[in-house]
Amino acid sequence: MNNLSIVRTGYVVGGLSVAFFVLCMIWGVILSDPTLKELHLNILKIAYPGFAMSITGFVIGVIESFIYGWIFGALFAWLCRVACVSRGNE
Repeated sequence: MNNLSIVRTGYVVGGLSVAFFVLCMIWGVILSDPTLKELHLNILKIAYPGFAMSITGFVIGVIESFIYGWIFGALFAWLCRVACVSRGNE
């Protein structure tokens, strides 16, 4: 278990985060109810500071999603390594 790559895990989780962001944006465009659309936009503004429903907002959101995902994935892999070494499961 000690061979879990921090960088590779970061890239995988970052890529998945971008994929989910793109799906979320598609969902936001498909929504027809104005109340749900406003709720969706407000949630995106909370999750991604400075977000706007535009091309630049989309690009910035993709970049932020990748960075957040990469950091989360790298921290997860690092914690797995630390936990395995501290338990003696090298």
